[in-house]
Amino acid sequence: MKILIIYYSLSGITKQTADVLAAKLPADKKRVKDQEKRTGIFGMMLTIYQILLAKPSHIQTLKIDISQYDLIILGTPVWMMRLASPMRAVINQEKYRLPKVAFFCTESSSGATAVFRTMEELCETTPIATLEITQSDMAHLDDSKKLSDFLNTCQKAVSK
Repeated sequence: MKILIIYYSLSGITKQTADVLAAKLPADKKRVKDQEKRTGIFGMMLTIYQILLAKPSHIQTLKIDISQYDLIILGTPVWMMRLASPMRAVINQEKYRLPKVAFFCTESSSGATAVFRTMEELCETTPIATLEITQSDMAHLDDSKKLSDFLNTCQKAVSK
């Protein structure tokens, strides 16, 4: 049974989490490449505009056959307590091809509940598991109980 992690990371924290998940499951990974410039004043203004109006970003095509996987894990940072626009774009493009899904998000302190609700609505399916990673969780991510629980749920879902 195969697992794919599709994630977007701007600062590198979501990538670190995806790397840990991929190593422990094991799973393949695919990083979402945003075509929007997110730096400088204009990049910040664009980001705020997309977040507040729930607009997807322009991303590069994933170039991967999702149908080869039994579980897709979608990972995203939380931006202003909302779903990051590049992950919104991925879900919009791929939602009708997604098999079972699980979600993870990285955040400074809060926003996961709203982000997971948005992801579930966009995917039009209930995730088998969710994983919320805060900045304080990153220090001991490898041995956290919530990571272990998430991994176990994902592994059980693909072994059925």
